[in-house]
Amino acid sequence: MILSFWQQLGRGARTGLIAGVLCIVVATAAIGYTLLRPEYQVLFSGLAPQDAAAMVGELDHLKIPYVLDDNGTSILVDKAAVYKTRIKLMGGDLPLHGAVGFELFNTSDFGMTEFAQKINYQRALQGELTRTILSLDEIRDARVLLALPEQGLFKQTGSTAKASITLMLKPGQTLRSDQIAGIQRLVAAAVNGIAAQDVTIVDQTGVALTRNAGADDVGDAGTARLGLKKEMETYLARKAEQVLDRALGPAQGLVSIDVTLDMDRVQSTRDDVVSAPTKPGEVPSGVVVRERDTERDISAPLDSGSTRTGRGDGGGSSQREVEYAVGRRVEQVIQQPGSIRRIDVVTVVHRALGADQQEQLRKTIAASVGASPERGDRVVVQTIDALNAPAAAYGVTPAQLAEPVPVDTNPDRATTASGARPIDTNATLSFKPLFIGLGMALALAIALIAARVWLRRSVGDGGRTGAPVEPRSSMLSSAQRDAALVQLQRWLRDGASLPADGDKR
Repeated sequence: MILSFWQQLGRGARTGLIAGVLCIVVATAAIGYTLLRPEYQVLFSGLAPQDAAAMVGELDHLKIPYVLDDNGTSILVDKAAVYKTRIKLMGGDLPLHGAVGFELFNTSDFGMTEFAQKINYQRALQGELTRTILSLDEIRDARVLLALPEQGLFKQTGSTAKASITLMLKPGQTLRSDQIAGIQRLVAAAVNGIAAQDVTIVDQTGVALTRNAGADDVGDAGTARLGLKKEMETYLARKAEQVLDRALGPAQGLVSIDVTLDMDRVQSTRDDVVSAPTKPGEVPSGVVVRERDTERDISAPLDSGSTRTGRGDGGGSSQREVEYAVGRRVEQVIQQPGSIRRIDVVTVVHRALGADQQEQLRKTIAASVGASPERGDRVVVQTIDALNAPAAAYGVTPAQLAEPVPVDTNPDRATTASGARPIDTNATLSFKPLFIGLGMALALAIALIAARVWLRRSVGDGGRTGAPVEPRSSMLSSAQRDAALVQLQRWLRDGASLPADGDKR
């Protein structure tokens, strides 16, 4: 039946039938591929090579299909399983950022040596610190290295534990000084034997973010001192500006503070000895260590005519010895660098103040910044009217001070350093209208003369050629005068040069 139907069809019908069947097959295959193909969604993006390798290995172990994109920095999985896969990966013990934590001991070998256990403990501690530091929003990647001294039962080393941290910040992100200090304290609290100042932090460009107080480098020490000075001045200026804003209103004053810091580390020791009593009957301040009393009797010789009646008949002596422990007091004082040696404060107020108000404001600002006259600190309060007083003495108003000063650029009139008399600019400018008027009058006269000469030559040329010349009056007509006036006005306005004698129209 199918064969007979095929034989009854013509050549064109057969071609159309074959094409239709092929189209139906291709369309069915395309629709099936589209419907049955899994839709991939991004699981993780922007991965480092070591993180991508760890996740791909875990996906292969879980037999989850995936697709790599963006040069291997993004991993895509089936849309229906993206959240489930993400939870599985994050719940596993993946060594992200190249760091492993204390899960390293989950599968520890009992035959491991003590040295290997110490190394694994150090690796786990570094990994846990790395994960903690990565929780900050500004940090993209981090690496922590610990230098722990070797300890033993019969071995004591004088070296101390130290830590170095390398931070890779996100684009456009920076860390504040308090955040850097917080990272130092975090590491010092997590690792036994490490002090906060023994933690060094650098960024991805190799710039040290920590400040070592004991640095021997002169450049680093100078930078540290300058930074401490700026921080102190900014802090005190902010306090003084808050007082001015509350007292006078916002933007009514300007404060400038200069702080002189004492960056010397001073260590002084005081040794006092309690002296012996200087006055009779004065009780010494020492402690009695030993006390001894000695009495000795000397009896008189016996004879026939004398009788011993008691102690008073003979001689005797008594001796008392008291030993004191002399008091001794030792006091050691260490002054750290960074103390304030002197503060200079300058305040400019944008309003007029009386003498009493100015003095009260000076005392208030001095109290806000902690200025002390005994230390030599200075607080100056200046008002705008006081600044304008010297100018007013010479007859200059504040409005004139705000106007720009004209500068004479002519080298012929420039003053010299030998004391030449300055040029009066106002007198020079007063002659300018006169010069302009004279120039306009001269230009008008030249134009009239040129017009008269041109008319005469025109008349003479007409007589030489034999053409009939009508008699003309020596006076200009009203139309000619108007035309000449318009031409002069155009010349004066456009700045064109006047025609010379002999020029023809």
